[in-house]
Amino acid sequence: MDQASFFLETSQELRRLFDKAFVSRKLKAGETLFEQDEHDDRLYVLDEGLLEVSVYSAGGRKHALNLLRPESVFGEIAMFDPGPRTARIEAVENCKLRYIRQAALIAEIAREPHLAAELLSLAGKRMRWMSKQMEEQVFLPPAPRLAAKVLYLAGEDGKIAMSQAQMADYVGVTREVVSKILSEWRREGFVKLSRGRIEVTNPAALEDIKNDTPE
Repeated sequence: MDQASFFLETSQELRRLFDKAFVSRKLKAGETLFEQDEHDDRLYVLDEGLLEVSVYSAGGRKHALNLLRPESVFGEIAMFDPGPRTARIEAVENCKLRYIRQAALIAEIAREPHLAAELLSLAGKRMRWMSKQMEEQVFLPPAPRLAAKVLYLAGEDGKIAMSQAQMADYVGVTREVVSKILSEWRREGFVKLSRGRIEVTNPAALEDIKNDTPE
């Protein structure tokens, strides 16, 4: 599943709901939208910018889960089970967002009941994506795991504005492991590396690495 699965590629009715009922909000780079375990009941749409999704262990260790790009929909868990947020979301760059609170969304669903099925579909896609991330985290060796994450984060332009230490947070390994693998890929011509940037130059090679997993 790619990132587009969470984008507004659903019905025109759902798009109209987002345009009609959502409240605008802005975030500056480095500003936190909400913290892990913070109570919130809003569903969000990202219109501009980049947001990082991460979780923290009880000991304070960070594991970055995702980068949200424009048109990403997120926060849907609060629509079905208002309570503590399961992750922290921080602006990587200046962002423009919209949100709708649970009560307002329920009122819209009462007028247009078919919207409930679409929101459930969105939640289902998120659960399948999270299950895949968990599977990769548990079963894939570091190189295939890194290849999968680099391809995912690079998107269509093949570029990631991220340090190797930050990438290690996403992959769940040490910076030294990420540095060693990326250096090997650079020598092979699979990627280009510069300060705070990774560029994929041979996505097919990384796909092969991602799929080369033990039986």
